[in-house]
Amino acid sequence: MATTQPLPARNERSAPKWDSKYEEQLPTFFEEFETVAKAAGIDSDDAEMKKGVLRYADPESMRFWRTLPTYKEAAKTWAEFKKEVLSHYPGALEVAEATTEDLKKVVSEFAKSGISNSKELGTYHRKFSIVADSLQEHGILSGVQVASFYVQAFPDSIRLRLDTRLQVAFSKKVKGQAYSLTELREAIEFLLSDASTTVIDGFYVAKESASIRAMNALVGERPVHCVADSGCSIIAMSDATCNALGITFDPNRRIPLQSANGKTDWTFGVAKDVPFRFNDIIAFLQVHVVDSPAYDVLLGRPFEILTQARIQNFLSGDQHYTLTDPNTDKVVTIPTVPRELPRFRKEDGRDRRN
Repeated sequence: MATTQPLPARNERSAPKWDSKYEEQLPTFFEEFETVAKAAGIDSDDAEMKKGVLRYADPESMRFWRTLPTYKEAAKTWAEFKKEVLSHYPGALEVAEATTEDLKKVVSEFAKSGISNSKELGTYHRKFSIVADSLQEHGILSGVQVASFYVQAFPDSIRLRLDTRLQVAFSKKVKGQAYSLTELREAIEFLLSDASTTVIDGFYVAKESASIRAMNALVGERPVHCVADSGCSIIAMSDATCNALGITFDPNRRIPLQSANGKTDWTFGVAKDVPFRFNDIIAFLQVHVVDSPAYDVLLGRPFEILTQARIQNFLSGDQHYTLTDPNTDKVVTIPTVPRELPRFRKEDGRDRRN
């Protein structure tokens, strides 16, 4: 036979507690009472349950609960009594009354006021999560929809870089799986702190990271966004960009590429002598075609060598490339811009693998 113990006294630490000023805590109070009632062996006795819970209610609540029909009628169960009590406290409803409009209001509020630091991000994250969790729990919104709402509070300067940051930070994420709010918050917090320098006690001090820079070029008549990466030993282009621009390549000249997570993939081939125009300078580049990277074009060391690139960085985080045309000796200085999401997708051109 299971050992029972008496219900704890009202002032004992283990006693259920509830302040009637906080209606939303009433369901938790009932759960705590049911736990001690089970330990006392009265959880199957409806009359004892209804009588026992009163000892933990404040005087006003106790008097009111005694007036309820489900308390007075012996045939009424504990479950029926509890349901009736909850119906008199709108803030304690177990089914949340949140709507997508409530979520939009939270997003709109912070989109207008702005989120520029970790503290503001934390406040937004907490308010958003309360509403979003309810909507998701009751099947009103999916994880993908919640994530879509979440990022709308941030400016374009953050959203344009977010996808790339997520791919870097969560490289093993299953394709098509929604990012959690925690993952989104971590990535955005990184981007908010991503400035080149700060000033401490009158001295310039480098931050831990700085955003990747890019420049725009023309390939034929089409503008192309090019990520600058001095640490890369090749010039690469996504297959979607290659398709959209109609560039031909040699499929027999493939090389292996190892990603950050250790996986090795092969390029599709090399496009020879592709003309890239940077203002008045034309550079003919040998471009490796790559399967769906997080960029349109990546300009590695061969580009810098060919154009004799000189790179100037500024404390603001800005960066200039001074290029020399290898054929005409023309010189031009090009300000870089923050990295953007890829402009070309599979739907922009045929998928060569089908």
